[in-house]
Amino acid sequence: MHAIIEREFERLETHDDRITSARVTVIAPGDHHRHGAGFQIHILLTMPPKEDIVVSHSASDDGRHEHAEVAVKDAFAIARRQLDDLRQKK
Repeated sequence: MHAIIEREFERLETHDDRITSARVTVIAPGDHHRHGAGFQIHILLTMPPKEDIVVSHSASDDGRHEHAEVAVKDAFAIARRQLDDLRQKK
């Protein structure tokens, strides 16, 4: 899982190299909610001067998110879109 997050973060840095810190949290579904419940991914990116990108992604209705790798990739795609939106506003 760590390698997937690193690869997605490196990809994210190509969109904006001003990222000064990143925190990624992966929350697995509980044992009694395994089927149909997806992984929750939370991403916090900090950029100067005082801009934060926050992604809280959980899609329990999407069966693909029963797989951690898919949920991580989808969350980072959302973060890339937010970075693009932020860049366009400037």
